[in-house]
Amino acid sequence: MGVIYLVRHGQAGVDENGYGSLTELGRRQARNVGRTLAARAGKVDFTVSGSLARQLETIEEIVAQFPDGAAPAPVVNAGWNEYNLERLAQTHVPPTGTSAEATSAQRRFQRNLDDALVGWANSGDISFTEYRDGVGTALAQVAEHAGPGQVAIAASSAGTIGAVISDLWGISTDNWPGVSRTMVNASITKLIVGKSGINIMSVNDHAHADIDDEDGRRSLVTMR
Repeated sequence: MGVIYLVRHGQAGVDENGYGSLTELGRRQARNVGRTLAARAGKVDFTVSGSLARQLETIEEIVAQFPDGAAPAPVVNAGWNEYNLERLAQTHVPPTGTSAEATSAQRRFQRNLDDALVGWANSGDISFTEYRDGVGTALAQVAEHAGPGQVAIAASSAGTIGAVISDLWGISTDNWPGVSRTMVNASITKLIVGKSGINIMSVNDHAHADIDDEDGRRSLVTMR
């Protein structure tokens, strides 16, 4: 059997175009998951990410945690990109933060986005079909590099990882947003590739981040 690790990007900052590059915390999260996967897998045969800055930077940080020669340079496949959150929600992505005001804004945005995603999925819009088909094609291409004894890592976003999970588990499009809503930054979803196809072994694993820091806080566990 082969293994595919799907990693959600680390925390990203927000600019005029929505989510942009990783924050410093996001880079710490990406390095942490990279060290975890290096210890778990030893070496990796294929690495890939979407073309969004937060995805590219995450896979680069992950690969850098492997010993020299133990992980190939990542390739880019836009099939791992996420949909345009601001266009769907028809509002700007709120800034990251833990204040009451920031948390409230993030919740409002998530409600708008969830409703918009269900509407998009049920609209018959060809863009939704193209998006989901693109995700399926991207997954199939990674699976080609996850033959017996091989390991692949793909860095993507919560919505796209949620789309993979929904397709493999047969989750309805109405329930698809709920799959992605609780994805932790730099969490790991593990897939097994075998004779029966691609199967899910674990979802949203973040035990590597769920530890106290020097201040007694679990600062590596974030969702935005």
